[in-house]
Amino acid sequence: MDIGKSFTYVFEDPNWIMKVLIGGVVSAIPIVNFAALGYMVTTLKNVADGQPQPLPEWSNFGDHFMKGLYVFVGALIYVSPIILLYCCMFAISAVLPAAGGAAGRDAANALGTLAGLLGLCLSCLIFIVAIAVAVLFPAALVRFAMSNQLSTFWDFRGTFDLVRANLTNYIIALLIAWIAGFVAGFGVILCVIGVIFTSFWAQLVGAHVFGQFWQTNKGVVTA
Repeated sequence: MDIGKSFTYVFEDPNWIMKVLIGGVVSAIPIVNFAALGYMVTTLKNVADGQPQPLPEWSNFGDHFMKGLYVFVGALIYVSPIILLYCCMFAISAVLPAAGGAAGRDAANALGTLAGLLGLCLSCLIFIVAIAVAVLFPAALVRFAMSNQLSTFWDFRGTFDLVRANLTNYIIALLIAWIAGFVAGFGVILCVIGVIFTSFWAQLVGAHVFGQFWQTNKGVVTA
């Protein structure tokens, strides 16, 4: 994997300034920013297909938007357990103390303690699930980019198999994507608006490195 290329390939495109400017503006507009996600997905597939200049044009805006919408739905699928756990934690913190208050002081203390313990357990579980989502979702995104099928997001076995097929390169790709996101935070130096464009660039870095990751797995797994 050519890690350095992932950070610089954007600037090799003759129209990179306009493409990044449009991407940054689109990323800042709610709902419309689905198109930026779709643009990233298309870039990932272009890299995986070995195109020398993988940045697509913005002319096919509708296609980018629909792909981004699918990514959003896929993300909801992955975070739904976290949402459910939060709802359980909220219900416990609201119902148990209320029930204890109606049953007397001793019962209130006991149920309050129980609510606290259950809340702590749920918090730990939420943390673990959030880490799992952060680690696995990019692999699901790669599979979606290659197949353009929404069903790949709930094919958890296929996603896990993709990661397991080349765990070392996947970890490298994941770390590079996270580092790019960290670097993008320095866009605040260019004023707050700068973060918009550097964040979009970070997405494109992730698209390139995960596109390379897919190339390393050709013939090992399928989309």
